[in-house]
Amino acid sequence: MTNTKTKILDLAEQLTQTRGFNGFSYLDLADEIGIKAASIHYYFRSKDDLAVALVERTHQSHSQIFEDMNSAVNTPKKRLEAVIEYFQNYAVNKKFCLCGMMAAELQSVSPRVSKLLDVYFTGYQAWLAQQFKEMGHKNAKLLAVRFLSGLEGSLLLARLRNDPKIVHDALIGFLKS
Repeated sequence: MTNTKTKILDLAEQLTQTRGFNGFSYLDLADEIGIKAASIHYYFRSKDDLAVALVERTHQSHSQIFEDMNSAVNTPKKRLEAVIEYFQNYAVNKKFCLCGMMAAELQSVSPRVSKLLDVYFTGYQAWLAQQFKEMGHKNAKLLAVRFLSGLEGSLLLARLRNDPKIVHDALIGFLKS
């Protein structure tokens, strides 16, 4: 990936996590990076193409993080603790989950982006369900939905109240066996 393309994606990710995907334009990206807006169109013909690239990159990154956790962290409870800490750091940095932010703007994203978001959350939910299953819970799929919902909701409240601890407080109960 070219340096300019990476800069565009990095900035677009940061702006999506702080303002929302509809909260910035190609001109905002160009001004911040110091390039012409036409240069952004060279890499991403449309904002929809940029959205696709962002969701795909986030999905790939998070999938790798979860795969690494499966290898490096020896218990599902500790993996879930690591997930809570990972996303609490979003709140510390006044950011929101990129895919969660885009899902909140679902009516303004294309069907292509919507489908990618569904794939992302389905995979994430399956990984969470596996952790709960390994912890011995019979209702692992239901717990995964609740955890994921609690995570996204707690990120909203943490951001609103400027209190990252809300993420931990909302999710820690899932770790009690």
